[in-house]
Amino acid sequence: MKRYLIAALILCACHRAVVPTNTLLWRVNGPWADHPRGDGTSVRTAQAVIISFRASHEYVEHHGTVIEQPDTSVYIVSGAKHVIAVGRWEQDGSDIKVKRQLVSPQNAGVLCDQAQLRFRISEASVIGDTGELTTGIYAPVTRLVSPDFESYINAAKRSPIICPEK
Repeated sequence: MKRYLIAALILCACHRAVVPTNTLLWRVNGPWADHPRGDGTSVRTAQAVIISFRASHEYVEHHGTVIEQPDTSVYIVSGAKHVIAVGRWEQDGSDIKVKRQLVSPQNAGVLCDQAQLRFRISEASVIGDTGELTTGIYAPVTRLVSPDFESYINAAKRSPIICPEK
């Protein structure tokens, strides 16, 4: 009997959905826009949302413009508008429940209008299904080069805009 219980626990543990922690996941919002350069190559820009579920259960969400270089590396455009949300996440089976807590800058209050989000784990990706700002598939982005990413997050953590508990 004890052997069957252990086997059942092992089977359940093997099928538990795993949150993709400490990974940047992204979704491009809309079409890419081509920008020809003088050397015959071009770069592309698009609006994107980058999220991260950190092992500490901190949640990070970055809305901004990204640029794809001819070598396919992707950068966050530093001079463009950035909207950041920081919060907490908890796993509930194959779902991830998120509560946005802080947003930056001042005009980003629209993110607090929907302070609670839900994502569904799908292998190494997640699927957002709560509200138009986060609905879609977020896949790992391995070609992002963003030395300023943490500075955007740190600025958001100092934001005076706190999302109300609902």
